[in-house]
Amino acid sequence: MSRLSVPASRRDGSEPLPHVAVIVLHWGPLELTSRCLHSLSRTSFTGKMTIFLIDNACALDRGFGEQVPGLDVEIRRAGHNLGFAGGCAWGISLALEAAADYILLLNNDVTVEPSAIDHLVAAASQAPEAGLLCPQIVSTSRPPRAWYVGGSFSLWSGIPTQSRPAGRGLEGDEARDVDYATGCVMLIDPAVIRTIGSFDTAFFAYCEDLDLSLRARQAGFRILFVPRAVVHHEVAAHDRLSLSIYYSTRNLLEVLRRHGAWYHWLGFVPNFVVRWVGFFVGLALMRRRPEYVSALAHGIGDFTRGRLGERERRADARR
Repeated sequence: MSRLSVPASRRDGSEPLPHVAVIVLHWGPLELTSRCLHSLSRTSFTGKMTIFLIDNACALDRGFGEQVPGLDVEIRRAGHNLGFAGGCAWGISLALEAAADYILLLNNDVTVEPSAIDHLVAAASQAPEAGLLCPQIVSTSRPPRAWYVGGSFSLWSGIPTQSRPAGRGLEGDEARDVDYATGCVMLIDPAVIRTIGSFDTAFFAYCEDLDLSLRARQAGFRILFVPRAVVHHEVAAHDRLSLSIYYSTRNLLEVLRRHGAWYHWLGFVPNFVVRWVGFFVGLALMRRRPEYVSALAHGIGDFTRGRLGERERRADARR
């Protein structure tokens, strides 16, 4: 079994190493973003790396990037929360302007192992038809558990699923095709963006990566899972679950509207009612959190009314 590695010609200097533009979207505690940047400073990747730090929280001072020596960090602040889709889309446009060879999206609550970028770039160089590539994402829980080891999606079921084995990692190290990439960590060939466009900002948050993946596959690009590239994800207890339920419900329905045919809805609707609605209603009853049901209903309602973008502020919404 062959092992993925960076081609020797790129190690001995006979070819220039690629330029990777890293997009880090800051939202939440400063220490998470700082930890993410410090992990990038320890990477073994020796090509050019430019970091665009998108300040969605409008909380970073201009000197924040200087806290990590050796990194080329550009802080960009829009003045208001662009959402995950809008923030990443802005970062991607900056990466294209910088003529980056690859674009790496990185959640600010992620830390990368030193060789992760090397393995992603190597897999991309060995599979030029691959447009989106994801590493193995391991949660920092105790004990650590695999959080993303590839995803599957069918328009008939309409609900994306992730394989999450009990152990920390996987057997084997060959890159393999998957149905969709996760925006948590994603290496993008700029050719994808030039061909199909960027994240659709109308999603605001959740399912924009699924929509991008489906459009990429329809355009003929492969999506690869690269198990030798490993990152760690700080999967914290979610204190804004009702907001997540709202966006993921509304946007999942929007993905089906955009990509599914009428006959796909025949399989999707009963699956959605049982597996999606039933799950969150059950969770609301178990935790005694009626706002989960309210978020679910508002998500379905706003989809039927064609309301996308950031959720409208409601006096009765519990965030």
